[in-house]
Amino acid sequence: MSRNGASQGFEIFPWSRHFETGLEDIDDQHRVLVNILNRLAWHFASGSPEADSTHLLDELLGYASYHFQYEEGVWSRALGQSAMCRNHHEAHELFFARIQVLRQSEAPEEEVLADLFDYLTRWLAFNILESDRRMALTVKAVEAGAPLPQALDQVDTELSGPMSIMVTALLEIYGKLSASAIQLMHEKLARQRAESEVAHLQRERLHHALETQAQDHQNQMAFLAYSDPLTGLLNRNGIIRAVREFLENGSLEDNSAALVSIDLDNFHEINARFGEETADRVLGLLARRWQDALPPNAALARIGGDEFALLMTDARQVESRLRALQLTCLQPFELGDASAATSFTAGIVCFPSREAGIASKDADILLRQADHTLFRAKQEMKGSWLFLDVEERERRMSRQRLLSDIRAGLDQKQFRLFYQPKVNLRSGTVQYVEALIRWQHPDRGLLSPANFLPAIEHHPLIVELGEWALEEALFQMNAWDGEGVTLGISVNIAPIHLLSPTFVARLQSILDRFPGQAPGRLDLEIVETAALGELEKAVRVIHDCQRLGVTFSLDDFGTGYSSLSYLKQLPVQTLKIDREFVSGADNKGENHLILKGIVGLARVFGRELVAEGVETVEQGELLLELGCEWAQGYLISPPVAPDKLIQWLAHWKPFPEWTRSDGT
Repeated sequence: MSRNGASQGFEIFPWSRHFETGLEDIDDQHRVLVNILNRLAWHFASGSPEADSTHLLDELLGYASYHFQYEEGVWSRALGQSAMCRNHHEAHELFFARIQVLRQSEAPEEEVLADLFDYLTRWLAFNILESDRRMALTVKAVEAGAPLPQALDQVDTELSGPMSIMVTALLEIYGKLSASAIQLMHEKLARQRAESEVAHLQRERLHHALETQAQDHQNQMAFLAYSDPLTGLLNRNGIIRAVREFLENGSLEDNSAALVSIDLDNFHEINARFGEETADRVLGLLARRWQDALPPNAALARIGGDEFALLMTDARQVESRLRALQLTCLQPFELGDASAATSFTAGIVCFPSREAGIASKDADILLRQADHTLFRAKQEMKGSWLFLDVEERERRMSRQRLLSDIRAGLDQKQFRLFYQPKVNLRSGTVQYVEALIRWQHPDRGLLSPANFLPAIEHHPLIVELGEWALEEALFQMNAWDGEGVTLGISVNIAPIHLLSPTFVARLQSILDRFPGQAPGRLDLEIVETAALGELEKAVRVIHDCQRLGVTFSLDDFGTGYSSLSYLKQLPVQTLKIDREFVSGADNKGENHLILKGIVGLARVFGRELVAEGVETVEQGELLLELGCEWAQGYLISPPVAPDKLIQWLAHWKPFPEWTRSDGT
């Protein structure tokens, strides 16, 4: 069966009209994400040897990056830099961070795949059904003329009635469907049986559950809007409402209350050992134990699956109460002839914080901050809890401010490209310059990349910045041509940019805007990490770009995980020797041997060589002696503004020691 055919036969996440937000382009993108997830589910559940889900996961992440960027643009155009938009952006960032951690896990493969698929299914269901629907309704209300506060209240009202019941029902159903699919994977069922059983789940459970819940709970509509039907606790809507009501008390002292995000540790083992029905019963028993151990003014909610949230109105009691809750978890649950126990990890955020700007409408932001802290606690101290401290909160706020400043910098054309020549040490010829980005910040002056690029290394903003650099470099190439100066330009491309789904098409579009320029004068510099773990994809992208006419260089060569096999497969034209080996090669020690080896490799594989970081005449002499004639560095020229480069070219001459014909 074809891939598409398989996904149509195995839809753990069937699309329905309930997922429609009312914004056609957003809904179309959601359908693509859902389709990819269904294909991923097929690979997970089939258990066949040829089922390689890596390319599907890459496709999902790549398309999610495009969708998040597009979606955030829609929200920001209507809602500006509101807390709601920032909250949505933080959820997207957490999504990528969570997937990255799971991909790097050293746990058994089946366990990682189970956790990954369970997370993806629940995440996508919640974000389409609740978060994106809420954003879309708010945008429509604002576009209809309602002020933002009124629009938020209007949407809260609309989503707290029958619609909330439908969302709760659908989320519960997809949680069960997800668990069923993972169980199929563990049991390694044959493909036809998997298709048959999942199709049966779709027909029987989905239709029956929707009809039954809609009918049985008609008279409990107000209750279900804010409650979890499995445990009787509050649901996500309920805990957010409780926090908002608490925050409306204007006399609260700073950090006097606490919101806790809780995740049970290894609860999937109970589900796998005893089955879904028994696992649900354990959750109900645990909820009753916890309610008995909490004070009357606390609010406990089940957010979904084995995730809970706790509102403590007195932050001084939070640790003592968490210890009590942990003890109740460790007390065995009697399950017929067997018993089970569990534990949990928690993330705690204290509020209100006037300095952090937490207002009465920011309950959802508080919950997401607690989720972020829980995520960090899972990595650092599983089985315990972690506070979001003042320093951590300030770091997150500082990064958010930096991201906002970078966006503003792009809009206001504050970024600049400086250029560093690549020269032939012997002849003095200059054929290429490397474009290096700088930020002309209105308050902090001219900033080097170290001040801002690390913050967006894995953020979609680096794609925008990369596209700007490509277009700016071609524009400068045109300008120099008009002055009679013919130079090629190298532009650094970040890994996330190179491997983004639209890179080749976007590059073609940029080249088309400069029809007078030969694409061969544009060189794209990539680092080895751009291809690590995704070598086949990187090679495919590079080949597609080379068909457009551009060339490629491998930057910082020798500092990553280079191997003969890797070098043979990666179709770059030029290797750039990292400055570390050049700066330390004035003697005949280890770096000298490494340089000699790199030069030899380049000859064997037919690659050009450029040495970085030449800072002394002796280093240039050594490079010539070893057979590397092309180099760049501060001795030759630092990165300079475009007009300064013209002046430099008029006066540049190689050092006499380099021009001796024998290179000695």
